[in-house]
Amino acid sequence: MSVRLTVTQRSEAGGASGKEVVLDDSVITLGRDKTCQVVLPQQAVSRNHARIIQEGTLYFLEDLGSAYGTKINGKSLPKGEKELLRNGDVIAIAQYDVRFDKVVEIAPDVSDKTSFLARGILKDAMRGLAGGEERFLRYMNGPREGQRIEISEAQEHVFGRDEKEADVILKDDLVSRKHAKVRRDWSGTHVEDLGSRNGIKVNKKRVNRKALKDGDELEIGATRFVYVDPAEPPDEPAVSLSSESSAVVPAPSPPRPSPPKREEPPPPEPEPEPQPEPAQQEEQPASEDGSASSSEEPPPDGGEELPMPEPEPEPAAVSALADKKKLVPLIVMGVVGLSFLVLMIAVLAGA
Repeated sequence: MSVRLTVTQRSEAGGASGKEVVLDDSVITLGRDKTCQVVLPQQAVSRNHARIIQEGTLYFLEDLGSAYGTKINGKSLPKGEKELLRNGDVIAIAQYDVRFDKVVEIAPDVSDKTSFLARGILKDAMRGLAGGEERFLRYMNGPREGQRIEISEAQEHVFGRDEKEADVILKDDLVSRKHAKVRRDWSGTHVEDLGSRNGIKVNKKRVNRKALKDGDELEIGATRFVYVDPAEPPDEPAVSLSSESSAVVPAPSPPRPSPPKREEPPPPEPEPEPQPEPAQQEEQPASEDGSASSSEEPPPDGGEELPMPEPEPEPAAVSALADKKKLVPLIVMGVVGLSFLVLMIAVLAGA
């Protein structure tokens, strides 16, 4: 199984996607030194800052005494301790974020159904190969870090501070005399709180009784354990990877597809300019042999010309004519009056 690490620098937020590195080494070192498998060229990064260690199907992260520390999913990793890595975990080192993913090589021409069947056969083979290997709890911190507690069938382990009543002695003030027990039976592996003062936690959550699965983290006081079951395939799916991709060469991320360009309609073809009509030639005088008569329209059938209708008088002319008729009486009266005035003047002058 290989590991894919996606390295992104936080100052490049919103820029290009991170660089991907696919490795299959059992120990992967991250740091500023050029000998590291994952080189992080920044002064805040130590030469050998942290490393990823493979144990069976599990991967652990360990800080190598760096100056500025290492964080996993936003929480600081204590020096000298190891943290179990799961798919999607983000390792923060200075200004770099490193995403962790397990990958499985699958041929590109294998269909989804064939791939599913192949995974099922692989799981069955893992169960068969691990038939002789016992399940165990691994110390994750403290002076016993890396040691194992084998858990066999129909076996029970009591954890506590009392050397007489406990099977696993934990010298810790946070641990009760009989704190918890881990038991294996036909239904699986279970952990149970025995009425302790500070309780127990599985995967950071406080519980009274819990069935353990491969990769679960158990906390009893200040001591952390991880449960490993070689016969149980992990629940978290591994990322598939084509066999054509290299194991050590960084795989460039595919470019984002550009949106399709909208085709603009072609510009309309320009209409042809109208050509100037040739100037009409002046009519030549008609010839004496009757060309003038040919220009005249022939009379209609019957040989007789129809009388042209008289044009109707315009409304303005009609109104003017009516006004003149109204002035005639006035003129007559004026003439009579003037004659009478002249007659009166003559009579007066004779007298």
